[in-house]
Amino acid sequence: MKERDGISPTSSGCSIIIPVYNGEKSLPDTLRSVFALEPTADEVIVVDDASTDSSAALAERAGARVIRLEQNGGPARARNHGAREARFDTLVFTDSDVLVPKQLLLKLHTLFVNTGADAVQGIFSDVCPYANYFSQYKNLYNRYVLMQLPDWIDTTFTSLTAVRRSAFLACGGFDENIRAASVEDRTLGRNLRKHDFRIRLDRSIEVIHNKKMTVWDFIKNQFRRSRDLAKLLLRNRSETAVPEEIMAPVDESGRFGTNAFATMIRIPMAYAALCLAGLTGFDWIFAVFAGLFFCVFLYLIIPFEMYLLKKRGIHFALQGIPVNFLDALVSGLGVAAGLVEYSLLGRKY
Repeated sequence: MKERDGISPTSSGCSIIIPVYNGEKSLPDTLRSVFALEPTADEVIVVDDASTDSSAALAERAGARVIRLEQNGGPARARNHGAREARFDTLVFTDSDVLVPKQLLLKLHTLFVNTGADAVQGIFSDVCPYANYFSQYKNLYNRYVLMQLPDWIDTTFTSLTAVRRSAFLACGGFDENIRAASVEDRTLGRNLRKHDFRIRLDRSIEVIHNKKMTVWDFIKNQFRRSRDLAKLLLRNRSETAVPEEIMAPVDESGRFGTNAFATMIRIPMAYAALCLAGLTGFDWIFAVFAGLFFCVFLYLIIPFEMYLLKKRGIHFALQGIPVNFLDALVSGLGVAAGLVEYSLLGRKY
């Protein structure tokens, strides 16, 4: 098969693509899990996004095919570069802090054959290697969000996304304008759906997120993702060529992106409760209304709290209430920042 248009020819098989930027702490574990796959991958590509640590050398020693980029351009650009260089017709994207299950490729092959999907999305395991609260909470939160989605979805999370290379190239891949590791992985799903390709969510494919998260990491992560998600949804609405079901920030099932409607409503409830609580010194009636808004907030987070109770017990779930309240406040600031940057400052990305 001849190469054309700068795109490498492909054979039947699987290429695993891992972007990395200064990931020397987690990358070796990721590669150990990838090279332990049964059956093995036909190709493992690590795209080194101009790292300043030993990531590239570690990948080479592990046996990966390493592509080094001279300038840091973000994970979207790195993944697109890896996809163009891939030699096989199924692309499997994962991150440099993810551990994949041994039977991954067999499961993916079965799903592609049985469902006719153009892409397959996995979920997070409830196993988290780090014992601190915010690592455990964020991991369960990510898993819970994905578990609530339908079988056929319009988004992707590159913790584990497999896609036919032909579909990937036809839809344009990831949006390279998003340079940070934020919502850039969701743009592949949006572009696939824009071109009428189908994405299957499979809850039996579970990967472990090998990432430690402190309280400050959590705050930064939630702010950045909320800000960038707001911008993404605004950009989608501004593109009249995009089908309406992809443009709309809230779909027919009441979701805002991947977030349930209740998840978004809890944000104004949290702010109302906080602001009214601050006015209780003026009149007791403010305390009453603050309590009412907080009760509504609690009602909205009950499903997730019950999930935490089931997974980690009553103490963990109770701790989750103030963390969820903090998340609502931080996410609200992120959404506001996204709206201001997009609408007033003209910063579309």
